[in-house]
Amino acid sequence: MEFISERTAYTMISDTVVKAGVSLFNAVKYVYMIADKDFYNISVKDIFKITLKNITDTAALYNTGIKLDKERCREMSSPEYERVLSLMVYSFAVRLPMLKDVKTPSGSLTDKQIKTIYDMAISKGAGNFENVITDDFEEIRRMVKLGRAVPAYDAEWYKSYIYGYVPALAAVNNRNMFLLGCCDILFTLFYGALEEQLEALLNKLSGT
Repeated sequence: MEFISERTAYTMISDTVVKAGVSLFNAVKYVYMIADKDFYNISVKDIFKITLKNITDTAALYNTGIKLDKERCREMSSPEYERVLSLMVYSFAVRLPMLKDVKTPSGSLTDKQIKTIYDMAISKGAGNFENVITDDFEEIRRMVKLGRAVPAYDAEWYKSYIYGYVPALAAVNNRNMFLLGCCDILFTLFYGALEEQLEALLNKLSGT
């Protein structure tokens, strides 16, 4: 794919992936917080709607005036939970080969271009701690090349990490079950929104 400035294009695409990870990280914290005392005061649908409207606006939820209460989210303040942010970014970055299917008048991204964008996202903090995320960049690239369907994005890796490393969120109680149930829906919707935003960005960057 041709760009006026390849470096600028790569930066914008990788930044989109990173900001999406930050937005999802924030949204999950908000879901957990409202499950504490605000269950009947704040609709989880509003959290979804605000977040999904622009997944790269990392301050969208803060700008609503609803502030995160660190005490009510203390189970998400551990070093173990903080790793979730880099895992979220990685979970998006590793699926970048799927951009190969985006067609613009100036063509499609080459494997080399996609790998450069992936490397930039990794350099900005994405990581796969203990290989929690089973998706593999090279395997997804091979599947796309062969025209095979890539498994849908879901929250299974997140739940696996929680069960293994954040026991406070794995305990069976109403609040944790609400959180994990919401994540099943939120993660799928969020990735769909990311795909749409990346496709729109590619068309914009290619001059269409």
